[in-house]
Amino acid sequence: MTRPQLQKRKVIAMQDLTLILEGGALRSLYTSGVLDVLMKYKIEANYVVGVSAGALTGMNYVAKQLGRSAKINIENCNNPRYIGMKALRKEKGIIGYDYLFNDLSKNAYPFDYETFKFSKQKFIPVITNCEKGITEYVEKNDCKEDIFKVVQASSSMPLCSKMVKIGNSHYLDGAVTMAIPVDWAIEQGHRNILVVLTRDRNYRKPEVSNTMKRVYKRVYHKYPNLVEKLCTMPERYNNLKVHIDELEKQGRIMVIAPKEPVTVSRLEKDKEKLQKLYEDGKRDMEENIERIMEKLEKN
Repeated sequence: MTRPQLQKRKVIAMQDLTLILEGGALRSLYTSGVLDVLMKYKIEANYVVGVSAGALTGMNYVAKQLGRSAKINIENCNNPRYIGMKALRKEKGIIGYDYLFNDLSKNAYPFDYETFKFSKQKFIPVITNCEKGITEYVEKNDCKEDIFKVVQASSSMPLCSKMVKIGNSHYLDGAVTMAIPVDWAIEQGHRNILVVLTRDRNYRKPEVSNTMKRVYKRVYHKYPNLVEKLCTMPERYNNLKVHIDELEKQGRIMVIAPKEPVTVSRLEKDKEKLQKLYEDGKRDMEENIERIMEKLEKN
């Protein structure tokens, strides 16, 4: 389907498509750009799997709120109640999730709870079980807890955020155990998989320093399985990136990623840099939209 044909569509079309959204805190502005283009062309993926900030961004895609995610992050990157010391004092974490899910989502940037709740899309935040050191996948419609609590857990960065208790377990950022769950999607039988990265294809994480290993062990001494995963994150992530490259070359998955190294930090304060990253995501998706739709139509 060509871009002009896509532009003429007046109804949203559910696609046999699985989105896997990498995290990266405010680097997820790139993902916001990608998803906003999908919304622009009324392309609705039937599975949305979000890790960390990817879950936060994915929520807005499922709620069909074009531009909302980017607007919140760009306009509030210097708001200390959202990201900073006020959030730390009030919520014991560097990001104010209570402020986001209540004040911002009910007032300044209303979230469309009804559309989100009744969407036929499968929305799956990825979380890390701190006691077991394992990955858990929680589908919105099967969730026994508040799904927003699960999204908070998925995006709660180690050391920067407090653990989120769900049931009898404690949870943190899904990226600790599974940064990009492409193999999970393949094992589930998903055919058309689009991975949205927030780092360029060549990016590799540096090793965890001995100092950081000691910090992890001291802070999370009650959670040895979590510590083990934290200390091995770079090696597992780097191997995963190589694996993703191979899967893409084999034609088994599609990948959208920044063309250049991303200089935006996780808690970036520069609005212009965030805006540019958002525009990069939109541009890259626009350039690839016909290729992606062609593949979907073949399958």
